Amino acid sequence: EKTGKVVLGKFPDYLKLGEQLDAKTFNIPTPVWNKMTKAEQWAANQKFLDRAIARGDNFTLSNPVTDINTVTGAFRQELDYLISKGYKLSEDGTKLTK
Repeated sequence: EKTGKVVLGKFPDYLKLGEQLDAKTFNIPTPVWNKMTKAEQWAANQKFLDRAIARGDNFTLSNPVTDINTVTGAFRQELDYLISKGYKLSEDGTKLTK
């Protein structure tokens, strides 16, 4: 199976780019998402990231990151998690690579 593409970023930017690139995105229907606790949301997000890591997927960022300290919310949580798993931001801030 070929390496897949995953797009991460700020909602809804990452969904739009994911569609353009025919990439996987973390997308739970809004009514379902809104009923989930923060912990449940992160658990679902983490499972999505873990599966992508296991597949060796490439991570593209819909919102380029030049300074991680300016990133907030779930997107920051995703970046911190992937960095803890050995990923690094690319020089131009548009990708996370091993």
